[in-house]
Amino acid sequence: MIHSDQEIAEFKDQGIIVIRRGDREYPKRLENLSQPPEVLYCKGNIELLTRSAVSIVGTRKCTRYGIDVAKRFAKVFAENGLAVVSGLADGIDTAAHQGAGEQNTIAVLGNGVNHFYPTTNRKLQERIGEKGLLVSEYLPNDNGHKFYFPQRNRIVAALSQALLIVEADNKSGTMITKDFALNLGLDVFAVPGPVTNVQSRGTNGLIKQAACACACEPADVLQSFGVAQKSKAQKNEMVQISFEEKQILDILGRDEVHIDELVEKTDMPIRKLATLLTNMEMRGLLQKLPGNSFVALA
Repeated sequence: MIHSDQEIAEFKDQGIIVIRRGDREYPKRLENLSQPPEVLYCKGNIELLTRSAVSIVGTRKCTRYGIDVAKRFAKVFAENGLAVVSGLADGIDTAAHQGAGEQNTIAVLGNGVNHFYPTTNRKLQERIGEKGLLVSEYLPNDNGHKFYFPQRNRIVAALSQALLIVEADNKSGTMITKDFALNLGLDVFAVPGPVTNVQSRGTNGLIKQAACACACEPADVLQSFGVAQKSKAQKNEMVQISFEEKQILDILGRDEVHIDELVEKTDMPIRKLATLLTNMEMRGLLQKLPGNSFVALA
């Protein structure tokens, strides 16, 4: 689509950057698509388009396990200098954007950048538009259509050098993104999940068929970028934790632990333990889950 100088100026007044195919800012990775978008409408920091990136995708109807994994992996990727790309859908996409932090994430929309979908992500979309980057090939006020989203997925794949699938069923939009990624020659990874969960049928199937690599840790993906994951000691070298806090983290490990179990294993008074847990959550050491359970953050 060709825009006049006046239209470009009007978009700029709305905080929208128009990048046309052939412009210096146009991501070269998109040229590998059979149908590259002719125009990108962007809000936010377009310098993110120049960073090495990994896409994280998965089902909207995800489990708590999937949310935790997506956030953990995205956080580590961002800490190691990668931009995290996803589609701002409910579920795994949302968790990936949140885990990376708004300033380290690119959200590719299946509607215009001025339209909010899903509406539950309005605040997240606004924050990404301020600190990270919103990208769409559709006019800013376009409400979107059902067939836009499979098309959107090709851009999600093409803006990155690797794709991570966290949870997905056998037939889903995630598998469409996977196909785009494989056609582009990207490294594709899947996180294994419980064999009893519908949400993991697709990812477990891909691993079983050797259609992608298995990712049990963020380091499995980082290796494809030639990046050595920062050690826990490096990440926490400025974080001083007490003996009691270390005791709590050791009990949590990688599992969800109910507060009653923490009381029993630490032998602390409930009030003291509750205060410690609140302080540790504020410092990003752990996360409180529904039902008074807790999980350590990577």
